[in-house]
Amino acid sequence: MSAVQSLFVSLALAALAMFPGSIVHAQSPADGCKPEQLGAHKAVDFGTAYAAAEKRAKAWQADVVVVRLGNTTLGPIDAEARSANWYMVWFSKAAKKTIAISIANGMLTCSTDEDAGRAVPAMNGNVYRDVKQMLATGAEKGGAALIAKGAQPMVQFSVGPNSSGRKGIWFINYQVKQGPSLQVTFDGATGKFEQAIPG
Repeated sequence: MSAVQSLFVSLALAALAMFPGSIVHAQSPADGCKPEQLGAHKAVDFGTAYAAAEKRAKAWQADVVVVRLGNTTLGPIDAEARSANWYMVWFSKAAKKTIAISIANGMLTCSTDEDAGRAVPAMNGNVYRDVKQMLATGAEKGGAALIAKGAQPMVQFSVGPNSSGRKGIWFINYQVKQGPSLQVTFDGATGKFEQAIPG
């Protein structure tokens, strides 16, 4: 397994460990979480998905901060930053819980779970949101060549390693089946390109 693959797997396992009940525990009706259809289209652009998810998270608890954002393997992302499946997580220090929001085929659903906030990124400012621009940069840094070979970009914002000061980082991962891989990273607050790591 390459270094990039190992890092991607580690991030995925860490996310599952930190949010073990976010998918299987339904939020209680008292928390005000009900399904919401965002529109007629199954694929939703990141800006629309983020705005709807943030609105729902802040309606739940006003003090929420972003923990994780990204598309999933069920919803490949296109060059316009549209995906049929988004997964976004916020943390509330006041409630000592996270709210996990999924947007699948245009339908928003959510759940809450107990959490100590260990995965909250250290941020200097708001989360950078121009995912379309980062995808374009990722393509220029080698992603386009891997997409031509069948790779599908996976976009994720999450906490970085301890060596980064646990700051928020955007990751774009490309993996050709049984072939080369690439991880392109960006500063979570500014969107500035940081590095491209082939695998």
